[in-house]
Amino acid sequence: MPTDLSLETAEQSRWRLRPAFSKIDWFDKSVRNEFLSDDEQRARQQESVRNLIARVTEQVPYYRALLKRLHLTAGDIQGIEDLVALPVLSREEVQEHAAELRPETAEHGARPFAHMHTSGSTGKPVSVAVARGALEMLAILKQREWRWFRFDPAGRFGAIRPATDLPKFGGKTLAKPGETVQFRFWPLVGMYFMTGPFVGYSNRNPLDAQAAWLRQQRPDYLLMQAAELEHLALQFADDGRDLGLRGCLAISQQLTEEMRGRIERTFGVQVQENYGLNEVGLVATRCPEGRRYHIHTENCLVEIVDSLGMPCRPGEWGRILVTSFANAAMPLLRYDADDLAEVADGPCPCGRTLPTFAALRGRYRRTALLPPGTWEYWIAFQTALYYMPPDVAKALRQYQLHQYRDGNFELRLVVAKALSEQFEAIVRKYWGEAKEETPPPLRIVTVAEIPLAKGGKFQNFTSDFAPLFADDPAVAAFEPRAARS
Repeated sequence: MPTDLSLETAEQSRWRLRPAFSKIDWFDKSVRNEFLSDDEQRARQQESVRNLIARVTEQVPYYRALLKRLHLTAGDIQGIEDLVALPVLSREEVQEHAAELRPETAEHGARPFAHMHTSGSTGKPVSVAVARGALEMLAILKQREWRWFRFDPAGRFGAIRPATDLPKFGGKTLAKPGETVQFRFWPLVGMYFMTGPFVGYSNRNPLDAQAAWLRQQRPDYLLMQAAELEHLALQFADDGRDLGLRGCLAISQQLTEEMRGRIERTFGVQVQENYGLNEVGLVATRCPEGRRYHIHTENCLVEIVDSLGMPCRPGEWGRILVTSFANAAMPLLRYDADDLAEVADGPCPCGRTLPTFAALRGRYRRTALLPPGTWEYWIAFQTALYYMPPDVAKALRQYQLHQYRDGNFELRLVVAKALSEQFEAIVRKYWGEAKEETPPPLRIVTVAEIPLAKGGKFQNFTSDFAPLFADDPAVAAFEPRAARS
């Protein structure tokens, strides 16, 4: 249902600030920002662009040299429309020019407080210096989205993630397999608000151990990578609602509608999503009411552009470029997120006025290398799972679809016991109906495990046309198809 400023203000009142932060107004401002007029929203973004350009021209060697090379001054870039005069900033350029992207002095709150690293699961890792202000902004935006999801701050929050993404024991030691990370309050947001406890568990633990941990810990809210959350839904096919979950947040990977439906049916709760980059922070959150992504304009600006770098029109898909406002330690302008988004048309029905994009598709540089029609077969398999009778898929625990260089596919399954012939029959039925032409061969195999990719992400679709690193355990674990026939 739609919301408004009065409803969100009332919801915000459920979150009690700790005494030390009782006088800050950051969080109340974030509520008001959600309902500014369109003109006010745009004016705020234009001002943020002007201030950022002035700051980086004065303080950041990379951008000072860039504007000089382009024969531009800070005055030539007065707002969003003028940003097209600047080239797109690639991941490779951030790697190569990391030192020059740092301000020359620690003014403007630019002193590095931490470093964030990309996982490297789809490319070479990137390290970005992060200012304290960027972490404060992350806390503001995380609390905003949990308010949108109507999470109760008094609840018990759980996460199953790579150990590197969990809070550390004593601030230093990573969780080992079998260990539970426990804190008296929720990470980051709990610094500012009175919250319930947090429990965390490494995703390196076996799937059955993760299921047992959930039964024991019984969190109210669960955060996991999207593919691994689906694995748990398969594990809890019969009794997922008995866990008593009140909410789920799927992160890090694209969640198809078929995956979403399977998770929501199993656990009986709505699956929430956001979109963030380690290099920038939280970029957007999927609106529970409007089913589109609201951009957090306090933190960043998002452009959706075509192959020529020009803005896309409503209904069109384009590359996501992100300009960071909050991280003074290493500001990134027009950073190529390596993802695609669909431009939204009109206001969001929820009533919030923060700008939006309609849908998201990950890693365009990898998908662009795939042969035409590849995704039709991925969706065909997803559709087969969606419509498969629960008893037929009951023993399925994990899956990975792999595309070989010759165009053939291999479906790798981890199962609790042998699947019936009906499982394969249903998969092949939808596989054959994916396109009018004769489908490529599909080999279905059962494996003992499917390793996580380097960086801790599970890849449920892989392809030789868009490989991960050659030394990645998720690749090295499987021999070429011809050698296994």
